[in-house]
Amino acid sequence: MFLSKFFHYVKLNNNLYAIYNSLVMEIAYVDKAKYEEILKIRVPKKEIEKLRKIGIYVDDYNKDKQALQVVKNRYNKVTGKINIMYFILSSACNLGCKYCFIENCQFNNKKEVNMSKQTALSALIKYTEYLKQNKLRGSVIFYGGEPLINWDVIKCVLIKSKSLNSPIDFSMVTNATLLDDEKIAFLAKYKVEIGISIDGPKILNDKNRLYKVGNKSVYDEVIKKFPMLEAKKCKYGLSITVSEDLLNMQEDVIDWLKKLGVKSIFYNLYHYTSYDSNWKNYYKKACKFIVKSYNVLLKNNIYDGRIMRKIDSFYNNEFKFSDCGAIGANQLAIKPNGEVCICHGYLKTDKYVIGNINKDSLETIMDSEEIKFWKHRCTLNNKKCLNCKALFICGGGCAIQAEALFKNRNAIDKPFCIHTKQTLRWLLKSGYLMSSKNNEKAKEVRQ
Repeated sequence: MFLSKFFHYVKLNNNLYAIYNSLVMEIAYVDKAKYEEILKIRVPKKEIEKLRKIGIYVDDYNKDKQALQVVKNRYNKVTGKINIMYFILSSACNLGCKYCFIENCQFNNKKEVNMSKQTALSALIKYTEYLKQNKLRGSVIFYGGEPLINWDVIKCVLIKSKSLNSPIDFSMVTNATLLDDEKIAFLAKYKVEIGISIDGPKILNDKNRLYKVGNKSVYDEVIKKFPMLEAKKCKYGLSITVSEDLLNMQEDVIDWLKKLGVKSIFYNLYHYTSYDSNWKNYYKKACKFIVKSYNVLLKNNIYDGRIMRKIDSFYNNEFKFSDCGAIGANQLAIKPNGEVCICHGYLKTDKYVIGNINKDSLETIMDSEEIKFWKHRCTLNNKKCLNCKALFICGGGCAIQAEALFKNRNAIDKPFCIHTKQTLRWLLKSGYLMSSKNNEKAKEVRQ
């Protein structure tokens, strides 16, 4: 009898430990004395059997190898399917946000190009055929730059998708400054979900989100679009970058969200696309804020997509294979000139191009070496990750960030490790409190 190689513990306080197997994440909460007994394998036979069932003990280490292979087999079944396709409609933007990860990227050729209707329709038709042949439903994300700069192409794609009966859900990430009644009505008609980039109250938002030309308030222009969206019953949420400035105004931001009435948000952590020595300190503060925000906003029925990725994995007991569509090669990004890459962060570089949607079939594109790289770039294929206590809920980080900070896109994205480990500790504490409350309720019923 051995402790599994995937056995981990998190000390939650002086006399409380969470123990689990990081491949299956069935958790036992034990006191210090019991924890030490388990380590020494000095527990009663009945308890040994229970601990074997949740993966704490194994009869031999072949059980660990078999368990890992089972999870890898599940991963291999879901890789290489194009679930998401980014249509990067323009590499231009009417804003010059100070923290923009596209503009500040180490790969920035400074080119500004709009996608043609021909390129967009070529991508739509090929993607529609691919989805129908493989009996899949897919997602197209209109992206930029600022996608609304290329409005005529958006309209063209949506109209054509209807005539093709495309099995595609459409969404858009936009700064919303170019939205008007006509555009909103059209997007609502085609059920396009909209993610609006805005960072908080006016004083915060307008510090970092600026027009390239002129000195109008971006906040004033965006905030007046919310009633227009609601009037047309257009589904939308907020995309909020957790800047250093936001972290200095945490209470203001949370209060602003509570009053705003929006029910869906997504916090964007900095993705460093050039070196910054502050990454460790920033991620610690940012992740602490996200947990704090979630705990407050949950009471106001505000859904936070960032942290829900981890919560869903933890409470639904689903191993998280990827935190974005790139890992596992489940997404493609179509650049304005038709070039194809995996990650939309490669918009302004000629590196990592794997074909052109105007010339190449999706089958040819998906057979490239770059696709193989992204299939392999998974926590399950990294020896260091396999030893991590947060393996189950991680999904891996960002290759661009790893390359920017550590000069190798095969490297572990250490900032993302901070996010995952801090979130895991919070989830384990929350899980214990929840199970304790449930046990108390059960006692009351029995009494």
